[in-house]
Amino acid sequence: MKKSLFASLASFASLAAMAAAPKVDVPLPPEVKAAGFLTIGINCTYPPAGFVGIDGKPAGYEYTMVKRIGEAAFGTSDGLKTQCVNDGNRVSFLQSGKIDMILASLAYTPARAEQLDYSNPIWASNLQLIVPKDSKINDYADLVGKTVVTPTGSTYQTWLQKCYPQANLVTAQTAAEGATMLTQGRVDAFAYIDVYGFNFTQMQKNYKVVGTLAATAVQGVGVKKGNKPMLDWVNAVLEQMRGEDAFFKAFAAEVKDPAFTAKYRQLVPGPSLKMDYSKSGALDCLK
Repeated sequence: MKKSLFASLASFASLAAMAAAPKVDVPLPPEVKAAGFLTIGINCTYPPAGFVGIDGKPAGYEYTMVKRIGEAAFGTSDGLKTQCVNDGNRVSFLQSGKIDMILASLAYTPARAEQLDYSNPIWASNLQLIVPKDSKINDYADLVGKTVVTPTGSTYQTWLQKCYPQANLVTAQTAAEGATMLTQGRVDAFAYIDVYGFNFTQMQKNYKVVGTLAATAVQGVGVKKGNKPMLDWVNAVLEQMRGEDAFFKAFAAEVKDPAFTAKYRQLVPGPSLKMDYSKSGALDCLK
């Protein structure tokens, strides 16, 4: 298995050396305090956001954020538990109580907001296509009659069905499965988040990223619908992280490409940048 371009042992060493996160004024939800641990649903097959590193442990910039939330809860990350989730099961895991929150590229949509409560935004993403270098697919209009894969339950599945119904759309349970279908020649294109495509093509030189940036989605942490103590607490932690520029630092430390990370400066909240969900157009077709 190839080592991910973004898996950085140095990054983990620096995180381990970080001081415990300062406490927030909002109290930890009583059920978490009583249990003594916090369980967060994470991506495990989506580098560089969330994946399993060469040491078998969770890694990625979203996981860096997850660790910081765990430290805010208990002073260290010792009380943090993680559960691998995918686009198809993460909401049901939250609703059933298997996890306390989701931090796994959870794009905002009005339909999802009826199923769970969103925290303050943590970053934004865009859709692009990964195709073989010799492919004649340059944008979404070229998908007519072609087979494209995207993860089951993702906003991209809904977007493609709505905006490009002439494409032959198939789904995969995980991003890793979708990538495998592409490399095996079973599909013509893989539709997924632009940063995943960037990472993929750094390792797989016979592929390229194409397509207009589309389906811009503001992402947040998901908590169980109506659990106000949990929502208030995680928002207090996220606001503290925003003031520290923790989101962008985590992203830049994992991606390590100055040109690409510069594009994300305005897509990640920071001390002088707040975001809201009003500009989240995850299901908006291109004009």
